[in-house]
Amino acid sequence: MMGEDLKWLIGISVSIIVSFMIALVGSFRSLSATMKDGDNQLHERINRVRDEYVTRVDHDAQIDQLRDTVKEIHDELREGTRETNKRLDQVLGVLVQER
Repeated sequence: MMGEDLKWLIGISVSIIVSFMIALVGSFRSLSATMKDGDNQLHERINRVRDEYVTRVDHDAQIDQLRDTVKEIHDELREGTRETNKRLDQVLGVLVQER
């Protein structure tokens, strides 16, 4: 009778250990699948950002072009102001001579 009890106890122990191992393997597979999905989503987001946004070099080139354009406009305005002042001085000179 003792042998059968021992066989029964060993059988239940093995069944519990096998069930635990199956649950553990299933948990690891589930965790692995979840991590893989998360990684895939992250890589997808990184690729989308890379494809949709301007690179730093392009951005710097556009900013430099804007700076050059603003400088040209500023220089043209300065030259226009000089010409306007010169003409106003001529007009004032003529008005002063007439009086």
